[in-house]
Amino acid sequence: MDEISLDRAAAQTVHYTDPRVRQLAEARWRLKEGGTREDWLQLGKANPEALIEEARDWVRAAVGAGILPPPEPNPMFAEFDRMRVAKNANQKDT
Repeated sequence: MDEISLDRAAAQTVHYTDPRVRQLAEARWRLKEGGTREDWLQLGKANPEALIEEARDWVRAAVGAGILPPPEPNPMFAEFDRMRVAKNANQKDT
C-alpha cells in the first residue's frame, strides 16, 4: 500500500460542531449498544460513552487523509482556524 498524504491543516478544521462528528458518534454507539437516538442523547455530550471525542478524531483523520472533505467554514471558529492553519502551514505531509 502506498503511503498516504496527510493534510494536517485541513484535519484541524474539524470541530465538535461538525455534524458528521455527532452522526458518527451516535451511529457507533447505537450499533454497539442497540439503543435509540433518545438513549444516546441522554448520555450527554461530555459523557465518554457518547464517543464524541473519538468520533471527532476519526473525522479529523478522514479529512486529513482526503477521504472526507473539510467542513464548511464556521464563523464561530474562523479566527481559531486561521491561527491553526498559519501554525501548521509547514507541517503538511506529502
